Amino acid sequence: MARTKSINFPNQLTELSALFDKLQRRLCNICLSSAGLVIKGAASAIVKTGASATKVIVDDVLVNIPAATDQAALAGTVTNATFNVFVFTVNAAGTGKTYMGTGAATRAAVVFPTVADGETVIGFIEVNPTGTGNFVGGTTALDDATVVPNVVYVNTPFPFIPGLATL
Repeated sequence: MARTKSINFPNQLTELSALFDKLQRRLCNICLSSAGLVIKGAASAIVKTGASATKVIVDDVLVNIPAATDQAALAGTVTNATFNVFVFTVNAAGTGKTYMGTGAATRAAVVFPTVADGETVIGFIEVNPTGTGNFVGGTTALDDATVVPNVVYVNTPFPFIPGLATL
């Protein structure tokens, strides 16, 4: 996705301050170790963290996500022969959320969801059903042989900031 805003020289300090505030809020939240996202088990619609605990900093708080922690349920439908993403986050209390992006006919056209302030991205999955039906989050198994969801697990142990191009 291309940048949608360009940086212009500010006319006032408050214009620059607002930009730095947005950047600081996003960069203070970071996943320090890979979540190792995986399917919970055969024929499961649930994503979980892998075999090791995940360390995350959220708003200056060190959060520990235990190994094999179920992630928040997937909600939404990915239409057959399209691409979309589900982004997993955690807040300072250790509560996880899942956000669905905006699907598209190509991987490059997928729009990542905006993540709320006070949450750190621990990873995402890409879904591209190519079988006989749509992928229904929370219902269709991530390894379904009929829908063929073609799920790719991506871990983000670095500052990953969906929506940075539109700050």
